[in-house]
Amino acid sequence: MFKIANSGTVRVPAEILTRTESGAENKITIQLTGRLLTQPAWDALFAKYAAEAGAGELSEVYRQNARLYAEVFTAWEGVTDADGEALPLSQAALEAALLSVDGPQVNAALQQAVHALRFGAVRKN
Repeated sequence: MFKIANSGTVRVPAEILTRTESGAENKITIQLTGRLLTQPAWDALFAKYAAEAGAGELSEVYRQNARLYAEVFTAWEGVTDADGEALPLSQAALEAALLSVDGPQVNAALQQAVHALRFGAVRKN
């Protein structure tokens, strides 16, 4: 059996691109801690949520994604509540972020982070 020793989790960045009122780009980078899974475990996780894919509304798709992300990610840094206090990662917090005005951008960033966990981060020369 082939095995590389690791802790079972790894930190990956997520860059959320939003726009300010003036239209200028605003990049927010958060750090996510995610679970390292075997390829069969990834397949099973995605199959589990593919069964729910019948949702027609984007809001329901984002709620489904929040459930998936809550299984993949164990912690995040750089996310605060309205009072500026650190907000613990939870399915409810993920859902609130995904259903916010910046939800599409949050979803895109989290999808890229899942990709980095599953396939490895792309390195620049």
